[in-house]
Amino acid sequence: MANPRVFVIDNSIAFLDALVKELNKRLPNGSAIDSATQPAEAQKKLASFKPTAIVLNLAIGAMVINQDKFLPMLVKQYPNVSIIVYGISNNVAQAAKYLGASDYFKKPGFGERTQPFYDGIIKALQSNNASDSSPRKLSTTATEAKVVPSSPARPSAPAQSSSPPSVEPVINIPSGHGTIDLIAIGASTGGTEALSAILPALRPPLPGIVIVQHIPPMFSRLFSDRLNGICALTVKEAANGDIVQPNHVYIAPGGKHMSIMRQGSNYVIECKAGPPVHSVCPAVDILFDSVADIAGNKAMGVILTGIGKDGAAGLLKMRQKGSPTIGQDAATCTVYGMPKVAFSMGAVQQQLPLSSIPTAIHKIAR
Repeated sequence: MANPRVFVIDNSIAFLDALVKELNKRLPNGSAIDSATQPAEAQKKLASFKPTAIVLNLAIGAMVINQDKFLPMLVKQYPNVSIIVYGISNNVAQAAKYLGASDYFKKPGFGERTQPFYDGIIKALQSNNASDSSPRKLSTTATEAKVVPSSPARPSAPAQSSSPPSVEPVINIPSGHGTIDLIAIGASTGGTEALSAILPALRPPLPGIVIVQHIPPMFSRLFSDRLNGICALTVKEAANGDIVQPNHVYIAPGGKHMSIMRQGSNYVIECKAGPPVHSVCPAVDILFDSVADIAGNKAMGVILTGIGKDGAAGLLKMRQKGSPTIGQDAATCTVYGMPKVAFSMGAVQQQLPLSSIPTAIHKIAR
């Protein structure tokens, strides 16, 4: 590795010091390392430091600075610099990549081995420093299960120096529906990663979003809280009686079915225990059925990656009531099950890759 210049940003002084110390031990002589604990301090130092790589805590990267998240801001300011990100959860790897990270690693928790984490950071620095022409290429070498390089949010074509950028699929704007005032999303296997890519890419103004992700109790709250830290929209675990607000996302609690009722002009969430549907609770079909009945053609339906057929019948009912509907395509699904069944029965108006779904939501729902 040829003398990298690495800048580390973390608001935990103890972890920052430990990481800098480890980099000093492992990087070759002649390398330069500097650090900061806050975005403002980092911006001042980075201007003169001229980094070849930035190592960043995702919690800092998700902070909003001048109406933009800090990580995308760094990506714009340093387009040829590798930005290696770490955080407390495996579930946000896709979100970090969506925001522009070159690589993502899970930060070791209390009592966990730190060596695999440091090995991963060093390997990512070596990999990215070896090819200046493609600094954003993701490392695919995992050192252990605790080290999780992010996977691309979309498949990319082989790089060609003279080729034009890949063309995004055409997003059809359906007609005949009412003003969209509710968005319903269903997902299963691979859905936490898909949602971690979609939701951080959404920006207000948007109608309220209700989501069923097949997820165990307790994990739904942790997942919601982590998404809330990296999204422009407010994300929360749904609770019985919640009034659906614009620019808010409600994720069904694990172990409870979620449906929608109407009280006056408001949509109100109902969460309650019940027998499994398609062997799962919460079930996407329970949500989609209620949305079709209550919101009619003023709702939008999205079905994402997952095993089985949950949500297909409910999405068809939504489409029959006039709702625009989207399904994730086979190429970007972890498991092309639920979207495939929905598409085969005519419930999906258009199939799109994961990376195009945020744009479609913006275009159709606004």
